Amino acid sequence: MTKQKLWLKKRTTRGRGREVRGKTKLTPKNLNREIYKNQRIYSYFFLKFTIFLILGLIWIRLGVSIGVIDVLPIGLLIGLIIAAFEKFRIGRGIEIAILIIAATISYFSPIGIVL
Repeated sequence: MTKQKLWLKKRTTRGRGREVRGKTKLTPKNLNREIYKNQRIYSYFFLKFTIFLILGLIWIRLGVSIGVIDVLPIGLLIGLIIAAFEKFRIGRGIEIAILIIAATISYFSPIGIVL
């Protein structure tokens, strides 16, 4: 083989070899570690989901009615401020959607926390 063909062959096999070597074997210990890591991530997301749901349900009742408005969605405002500090844009969108849905449902139905 000439040098040029040998160099080309080494380059293609070297790249694939690194990809194959980078994967770990699937053992019961590794599987348990992956399951535990996923459970932590899902529990963190579920905690954030419930916190934003509760924040969306919080309203403050005003002593004096301002036109049609007699309550303010203070939990929605606090939740929007907290969601603005979210790192990921997709997470921020989900949090804002949860807040808006919870505030809308609690405005039209008699559920929620009125301070």
